[in-house]
Amino acid sequence: MPSDKPTKHTGLGGHVEPPTTLPSGFRLLSDAQLEQIHHASLEILRRTGVRVHDGEARALLQDAGGVVSDGNLVRLPPAAIEAALAAAPSRVVLCDRTGLPRVFLEGSRSYFGTGSDLPNTLDLETGLRRKSVLQDVRNAARLADALPHLDFVMSAALPSDVPADFSDRHSFLAMIENTVKPIVFTAWDERGLADIIAMAAAVAGGPRELALKPFLLAYLEPTSPLQHSDVVMRKMLAMCDRGLPFVYSPGPVEGATAPVTSAGSLAMANAEVLSGLLIAQRRRRGTPFVWGCGSGPMDMKTMVATYASPEFLIHCMAMAELAHHYYRLPVWGFSGCSDAKVPDMQAGAESALWILWTALSGANLVHDVGYVESGLTCSLEMVVACDEMIGYVRRLLRGMEITAETLALDAIDEVGSRGDYLASAHTARHYREVWYPRVFDRRPHHTWEQAGRPDAARTAREIARDTIARHVPAPLPAAARDAAAAILDEATARAGR
Repeated sequence: MPSDKPTKHTGLGGHVEPPTTLPSGFRLLSDAQLEQIHHASLEILRRTGVRVHDGEARALLQDAGGVVSDGNLVRLPPAAIEAALAAAPSRVVLCDRTGLPRVFLEGSRSYFGTGSDLPNTLDLETGLRRKSVLQDVRNAARLADALPHLDFVMSAALPSDVPADFSDRHSFLAMIENTVKPIVFTAWDERGLADIIAMAAAVAGGPRELALKPFLLAYLEPTSPLQHSDVVMRKMLAMCDRGLPFVYSPGPVEGATAPVTSAGSLAMANAEVLSGLLIAQRRRRGTPFVWGCGSGPMDMKTMVATYASPEFLIHCMAMAELAHHYYRLPVWGFSGCSDAKVPDMQAGAESALWILWTALSGANLVHDVGYVESGLTCSLEMVVACDEMIGYVRRLLRGMEITAETLALDAIDEVGSRGDYLASAHTARHYREVWYPRVFDRRPHHTWEQAGRPDAARTAREIARDTIARHVPAPLPAAARDAAAAILDEATARAGR
């Protein structure tokens, strides 16, 4: 049933305007259709059930009325799900590394950031695809720290030049050293998650301060179809015990690990999230939980799981509407990603469509900016280009201000029909309010030719290189940096490395 929890619209310390405003009346699904999806998900959980591979999580579901059979198959009563929905907070706030609130996950506010753990990177010097290294994590964090329309950071790269089982800790340390913005992180197992949280607590001033002013959020996901792995459950329970926020986002592929129809994929993925929410709220009532899922079809011609198909966009819009209009919960989103292999016309078109569509959906925590090659490669020049597109879309969604000053009747009367507005005082007051690009080119043709005929990809690449070279993030205090590095060293020593 729909939650009656109110959606708040003020941030800590006063009113905070949302970065985007959802146009009134824009909906993909009606309230009746959302209810139909919800009831279908409840029926999946009641009739089919989910596999829960961790005993402690299974016990929590049993205590909520779940019935266990076949060892680890749990079927759930609808009333237990409704109770969990009522317990989950409708608002999650993320702070920056200094403890200042920056990201307010509520309503239709959309915050954009990079994605994580890509095995390949397009080299900014050669333009060639290569294996990602730890320096790519540093570069992505530094770039995102500088860009005005990116609100949080994920690692972007999966470093191949550090031990694979410790790359999560290395990436987290690289991020906190190179950005002050909130961080969404991945951890390979419960031990890695504990080390990362210990690093974050050292930065925040202790576990209690970190829980009160979290600057990090964990990315967790179930295994489609309809499974909760023991590794992910251990991480989820650890986050619950510490009172820290996380997203629980399945990634089913329609036609492979989910039904090929959008409605069937949505109902199944929603059941996976609902059952995860129940585990979290049974472990600790009020656990900050971010809703979400990304599901696109498998291209049966290429066997590639698409990242920019219209069905993927539709799925994410539907999930956002479920979260906003039915569950009143903050929602995870996707944006700025492409199936193209390089930052070309396809990448620009797909990324722009994603950004506009996601902003219209009102998804709150929106990741994967700069992904190309269907989620296998990071392009930092695409991160720059997408940052500009996000600024463009945010300007679109601010709409038009109608006041006595903006109607400009005095200026119109002063100029009349025989002058122009170039020297008008009204123009001088307002021309800086016009949106101006850095990547997109508006110069006359002859000036563009004199500049060497640059295209958007080249300009974005130059901005990325220059920003990484010149931008100096706010330094991580030496004591916090040393404490975090010591935790990484201790973890490495434990493993005998």
